[in-house]
Amino acid sequence: MAKILIYDLETSPILGWTYGLWQTNVIKAEKQPIIMSYSYMWYNDKVIHHERLQPKDLKKWSDRKLAVSLRDLFNEADIVIAHNANRFDNKVSNAAFLRNGLNPASPYKTIDTLQVARSVAKLTSNSLNSLGEIFGLGTKSEINHGQLWHKCLMNDKESWDLMEIYNNQDVELLCALYEKLRPYIKNHPNLGDIEQINGVCPKCLSKNLKKEGTHARRNGRVQSYSCNDCGGWCSESSIVKPNSRIVNS
Repeated sequence: MAKILIYDLETSPILGWTYGLWQTNVIKAEKQPIIMSYSYMWYNDKVIHHERLQPKDLKKWSDRKLAVSLRDLFNEADIVIAHNANRFDNKVSNAAFLRNGLNPASPYKTIDTLQVARSVAKLTSNSLNSLGEIFGLGTKSEINHGQLWHKCLMNDKESWDLMEIYNNQDVELLCALYEKLRPYIKNHPNLGDIEQINGVCPKCLSKNLKKEGTHARRNGRVQSYSCNDCGGWCSESSIVKPNSRIVNS
């Protein structure tokens, strides 16, 4: 089964010295940002897991254990999904790998739901919370990272528990957003190729496909299919390996 990882991470701010409180320069960075926590689910399991810094990690100001466990997840994944993955989550993850002397994760495909939303529709906002509201999927937790990070770094257990709720809610909302956007993702990794299965929807692996006319390609017109389960579109070339034929299509 294709391994699809849906995740969201939270980071600490830069801790530094300044002469002011507003629009001021940092004179000295005392501590660089580290990963505070992350939540994740495997798409086919729909069980949310959470990992966070432990007291001894805070004392050493080290996210090495989180970096190692996160890279292990990436190594297992065929596809990684996050909101703003390409500009934040994946880069923050790579920074943690580099900072802790780890090799890069094994190759994986990325689906960035923020970039997908921006590319396919003109919406009033593309934040995770706004998209959840616009599409009726729910919203982020009313608790927010800005209210919690300081007490978490002071090792306040209640604040860490609230951070877990916040982090987990983001993953739950992200999963729903992925399913909503999935039919519109033109470059969605082909799950049939990953599974080596013919005659299935490349976006959701459903066999419930319907012939829907043809569309033009450079070498002629090709058969189009719509998926009755996820709503996505595909062509015969995307659901059949070369020199193969669809059975019961």
